[in-house]
Amino acid sequence: MMPLHLFYDFDLPARGDAAVARRHAMGGDLHYRFETLREMLAWNAFFKFRVGGLPRRCKGIFRGEHPILPRLAPLMSSLGFTTPIATGTFCGLYERADAAMYCNSTPLEEGILSFTLGGDDEGTLRRILGELAKESSLTVKVKEWLPSPA
Repeated sequence: MMPLHLFYDFDLPARGDAAVARRHAMGGDLHYRFETLREMLAWNAFFKFRVGGLPRRCKGIFRGEHPILPRLAPLMSSLGFTTPIATGTFCGLYERADAAMYCNSTPLEEGILSFTLGGDDEGTLRRILGELAKESSLTVKVKEWLPSPA
């Protein structure tokens, strides 16, 4: 098994930075992961030091009209979330005292935004996702709960 390597694509500039893609070391198609290197680094740190340390997590997708993130941001703010760093339209980082969420899509995907939401308990996560589904035109689909419910 060969690892995938990261490539910095100067042909897709964004906000003084460039897109980040993965590709097999021996060649092949580029698979875009982040709009900028800065977002990739922040996303990884946010997972490791914030979301990944919370006792309950769920992973899923939001579906809706492109772009999704500008519609999601005011809803997250109304639920008491703040953004630790400014991001573009393909990556979002949100946190409050009892929960944190990161979400992203690639510059080539439209209408889909994957997310991981972490919190103190499953009830908190369900309330947050319920509010997002109720207050927006987004479809919310949870694909996995971590750790798995008993």
